Amino acid sequence: MPIAAVFTIIGAVLTVLVLAAYLISIAFVLGRINAKLRAVNEGLYLVTEKTKPVGSIVGEINSDLAGVDNALRSVLAR
Repeated sequence: MPIAAVFTIIGAVLTVLVLAAYLISIAFVLGRINAKLRAVNEGLYLVTEKTKPVGSIVGEINSDLAGVDNALRSVLAR
């Protein structure tokens, strides 16, 4: 077998190995990113669950502030 063929085969094998290592490292990075995004998604779910009762409380605050607003408008009208 000519020496050029040996170098070509070695070069092709090295190229495949380098590309495989690069793609495997990308897969590991994407796996870590996926895990972090899952954690963020779980955190966002917890935030939405913990803020559900806020809607009724905000309604009560708005009704209380409406009374304050009416009282202040009557004071300013004098």
